[in-house]
Amino acid sequence: MRRHRRIALLLLAAALFSVGEVVFASRLPRATQPVSATGRSKPANDGKRQLPFRVGEKLFYEIGYLSMPEAATAELKVMPHLDFYGHRAAWHFQAIAQTEEPLSYAMPLNDQFDSYDAASTLLTLQYELYLHERGVDSVRKLSLNENTPGADRVDVPAGTRDPLAALYAMRANNWQSRPLLRMPVYDGTNFYRMTARLTQTHGSVTVPAGTFSTSEISVKVTSLSTNEGMQFTLWLANNPAHTPVEVDAVVPIGVVKGLLLRVE
Repeated sequence: MRRHRRIALLLLAAALFSVGEVVFASRLPRATQPVSATGRSKPANDGKRQLPFRVGEKLFYEIGYLSMPEAATAELKVMPHLDFYGHRAAWHFQAIAQTEEPLSYAMPLNDQFDSYDAASTLLTLQYELYLHERGVDSVRKLSLNENTPGADRVDVPAGTRDPLAALYAMRANNWQSRPLLRMPVYDGTNFYRMTARLTQTHGSVTVPAGTFSTSEISVKVTSLSTNEGMQFTLWLANNPAHTPVEVDAVVPIGVVKGLLLRVE
């Protein structure tokens, strides 16, 4: 179960995706919101690089699985920039996930994921998991190659991103000039090798949010410990925001589909 959740979070990160279990995301208000970074809110642009997403962006998705078109819902947010322990104006991405009836009876998930990433590279500084699954709450704060108060340090290969950071890095990539993207990914438990390849530049996808001209990205995620792989297809809108409008993940039983509902 855990494995599918991690892979799905990887792509819509993931927040829609996770590796081994099916992960789903939604709009859960938390009693206590995690605060790991200290400092003032920062402007949306650090002045070094123009990125397609903006602070305040919210993306809402419905996630279908097997015969359940609305098995779960998901929300991706770009939170205000913060000074993150010496890193100026770090990005803060958040994914919230929740299964819906009837799947929630068998697989109750109500999770939140926070990614704090370097402003210019989108490399992960800290990854936090706030999980509520099957009535059990757990919190993990993981600092990647950093020593930050209140977090566990994890030594990772250079260039490593968490699943959320990987999704936003794919949005930030210029696929016309760089049609192949490789990166190591760490989901809080395991390490993966991700390869993303542009397979179509002028497609068309219709989702609840509308019909979009899209670029199709084929993504393969391979476990470094078992060498097992999982395949995703990601459709990014050919708009200035490179909005993820659909993601399909092939899992051992069926296909998980994440479809864009609306943008705020």
